[in-house]
Amino acid sequence: MAKQNDRPTLATVASRAGVSIKTASRVLNGEKHVAARTAEKVEEAAAELGFRINSTARRLRAGGRSPYIGVVMSDGDDPFQARLFTLLEAELSRVGLRPVVTVTADDLDRERGFLDECLANDMTGICVIRSHPDAARFYADAASAAVQIVSFDPSTAGPGVDLIAGDEERAGRLAATQLLNHGHISLGVIGDHSTSPITTARLAGIQSAFAGRSDIGWRAYMREDAHDLASAKNVVAAWLGSRSAPSALITLSATLTQGAIDACRRLDEWPALVGIDDFPAADLLDVTVIDRDVSAMAAEAVRRLRQVPSSATAQGADGGSFEVPVHVIARGSGEEASGK
Repeated sequence: MAKQNDRPTLATVASRAGVSIKTASRVLNGEKHVAARTAEKVEEAAAELGFRINSTARRLRAGGRSPYIGVVMSDGDDPFQARLFTLLEAELSRVGLRPVVTVTADDLDRERGFLDECLANDMTGICVIRSHPDAARFYADAASAAVQIVSFDPSTAGPGVDLIAGDEERAGRLAATQLLNHGHISLGVIGDHSTSPITTARLAGIQSAFAGRSDIGWRAYMREDAHDLASAKNVVAAWLGSRSAPSALITLSATLTQGAIDACRRLDEWPALVGIDDFPAADLLDVTVIDRDVSAMAAEAVRRLRQVPSSATAQGADGGSFEVPVHVIARGSGEEASGK
């Protein structure tokens, strides 16, 4: 039995068929002007050996582009990232492209290594769903190699990177306004990574909604860096178990929203709640969220990934940007009047 790594090569096919490597290559690449009997021998040898032509290599040799797109995620369990990747994969499939994915778990070295592999394998492009906050310089280096880079994460913004994002400041403002309009003046705000531009923008939006309102209490309840389900659950449980619990909550990501709901369920305490970013069970749970058109984001990303990088990219020109409007999906949890 052949060893697993003893894969047949073009040379072994040519030897089996009794022809030159050049002739075997011409047959397997579908070129014309090869005698029918010769072509038949080569095809029979390839079938017997289990040889398959490397379609990607063939495309690159012919001056075509690789069908592979490198995709960077930080957390495969994050509802927003998972939802966006599902839509992105479907859009890529429609145009004959395929994703090669890494989930970095916020490991900066892993993200850098993956980018190096993408460049070494001549991938057509790189798509960043969520990145390590300190990885921006890596993408600037990759863009200088004239590879198409599209990102949904503002932390990677820079020369040669096309940014597709929602209006994060408006998202925060809408979340706060939704609760203020229903009489809430005591609000708990649960933030994600404090160094993330997304978190910073969402918090700025919340503060802008409170501008000029001295009656709003929220700073005592502000918690940043509760960036996973367990930490959000613990923070909300501590708030709800206190004598001066906030009457409403704003969660800055879908993961944090799920953690808050778990705490509310455990204590059977249900303050008003508005989360930023929708998630699959939100509709069933009647959770009010601020969301954006994720389908439009995925479609725009693929449109840009199919573009051939210009020489301006290699020279350090700024990438383009595409801002997606955000909107309120009111389902009930953010419409509870103060005092209920």
